[in-house]
Amino acid sequence: MYGTKIPTSGKLKNQESSIFENKIVPMWASTKIAAAILGITPNALRIRKCRGEIECRYFGKQLRFDVNYLQSLFREKRKI
Repeated sequence: MYGTKIPTSGKLKNQESSIFENKIVPMWASTKIAAAILGITPNALRIRKCRGEIECRYFGKQLRFDVNYLQSLFREKRKI
């Protein structure tokens, strides 16, 4: 009685639902996770890193791999 119901447009409903669909994707993966993304063993990943075939970074003593780079490698591997 005190307020009126404001009709919401389809655009507003889409914005509300997209808020909950946003996902946080990690930028860096550990050796174990990176190996799982590529479908190889962690030791094979370390060997490829030593050969210079795969780029990585050290955070302290921990070896980390860029997730976007790994996904691009995986896509290239699937095309071959």
